[in-house]
Amino acid sequence: MSSQAREGACAFAWRNYLLLHSGISENDNRRSALYRYVANLGDVGEDDFDLLQIAAVAYLKKL
Repeated sequence: MSSQAREGACAFAWRNYLLLHSGISENDNRRSALYRYVANLGDVGEDDFDLLQIAAVAYLKKL
């Protein structure tokens, strides 16, 4: 489930980010940075979907 949680959290955060920032390309570098960030969280043991979603949204908000 952890890889599914990571993928889902990234997809959720990225989709919402694109809705708020219409001029950004689907393949923007921020997307790969987001995936790396969430993967790092998973590597340290975080696999709760809700917490990953919150962390992903917060990460994008800081960019």
